[in-house]
Amino acid sequence: MHVIIIGCGKVGSRFAHVLSEEGHDVVIIDSDSNSFKALPTDFNGITLTGVPIDQDILKQAGIKTADALAAVTPSDNVNIMACQVAKEIFKVPKVIARIYNPTREHVFHQFGLKTICPTDITVDVIKSIMIGKEDIHRQTIGNSMIFYKQKKVSNINIGKKLKSMKSSENSHLFGVIRNGEFNFANPNFVLEKSDILVIANKSLS
Repeated sequence: MHVIIIGCGKVGSRFAHVLSEEGHDVVIIDSDSNSFKALPTDFNGITLTGVPIDQDILKQAGIKTADALAAVTPSDNVNIMACQVAKEIFKVPKVIARIYNPTREHVFHQFGLKTICPTDITVDVIKSIMIGKEDIHRQTIGNSMIFYKQKKVSNINIGKKLKSMKSSENSHLFGVIRNGEFNFANPNFVLEKSDILVIANKSLS
């Protein structure tokens, strides 16, 4: 896949590295060239400095042939504008935006944009850990409701890679929480005793 990532913060840089390791063609854009220092030295994608909503910058990133775009800057406004441009002007098939303010999520949905809100996810994770049970939580992505839960790694899976774990037909291993930090589900991620799995499902079953 040819993927464009807007924003090279902690999430953007990590996401770019994971996709690049899996063999995808990745272009990451940020308005501050110093942000690219967050990328690992062996990152083999392309970095591009410029305003992420500038159509000329997006064209340099290859948006005309891009398969997907993810906007994960610290600004909800930048994320929604970048996604609108990608979806409406360049017809990028898959577009997703991270938002910080959950009360603005409906604005994204009005434009038919898929979103993920780490604020809601973080609150749910902390609540789950504090209460000490496997609660099922909800997250709206596009027009669909996704259910997810956190589950402690079983002793039998400690030391194993994520790719060795099997999911049911309707579920997906979305990521791993380690020491309070969320990590996307990299197949080569090795599980440790204190890890918490984040498992997504399109139904409550």
